[in-house]
Amino acid sequence: MNRLLVCITVCLMAVLSPLAQSGEMKGDYPIAAEIPVGEVRIFPIAEGVWAHIATQSFGGVVYPSNGLIVRDGDELLLVDTAWGAKNTTALLSEIKKQIGLPVTRAVSTHFHDDRVAGVKVLEEAGVATYATPATRQLAKAEGNEIPAHVLDGLSSAGDAVRFGPVELFYPGAAHSPDNLVVYVPSAKVLLGGCAVLELSRTSVGNVVDADLDEWPASIKRMQQQFPGAKVVIPGHGLPGGRELLQRTANVAKAQRIME
Repeated sequence: MNRLLVCITVCLMAVLSPLAQSGEMKGDYPIAAEIPVGEVRIFPIAEGVWAHIATQSFGGVVYPSNGLIVRDGDELLLVDTAWGAKNTTALLSEIKKQIGLPVTRAVSTHFHDDRVAGVKVLEEAGVATYATPATRQLAKAEGNEIPAHVLDGLSSAGDAVRFGPVELFYPGAAHSPDNLVVYVPSAKVLLGGCAVLELSRTSVGNVVDADLDEWPASIKRMQQQFPGAKVVIPGHGLPGGRELLQRTANVAKAQRIME
């Protein structure tokens, strides 16, 4: 599965741990071992904010992936696909059963398959899909699915735009040259996507599309942009607080020295 396969196969599986609203979410966040490939779990993060968790299997190991669902009035905004057509179909089904509001728009935070594979399923369901020009260009070059609509105003490091109930922020290159992060101001929830690592990670993984020189600076921009973030959700693995940001910067710095 192109470069994403190499990147994901070095990720660590999340471990079970309770988390909560405003720092301590109620309940146990789903882990990969609990989610068969082709199924999706929806986990409440705050009022009107949910994480969606799906999995894929490589080499006999199942890896998790996180996205976000945010209420926007009587509609829903989806952040990232569920990593494939089958998973994304399951995600829409679970949203209908558990939340009961229509998904009308979806944003992909970068060009890898865990963020765009399933775009066609969304479009067939009437969901308008969005990504930056850079993400659309990189997805096309990689042979990945391409979101239909363009997100402007996010081309330079530090750019931010409001998109319905969320703020989209381009921190600069990190895991990939195009990675966005998404902040929900009403809930103080930050989806860091693959630019942010879970706390247990000791390596950034494969660096084929990464920029180790810029990654720490991009994290610093996130820290400055979102000082009030209470919950931080990485692209893969267990959510936590703002400590995930500094942990990611430290791991990227250490790996840069070793490269």
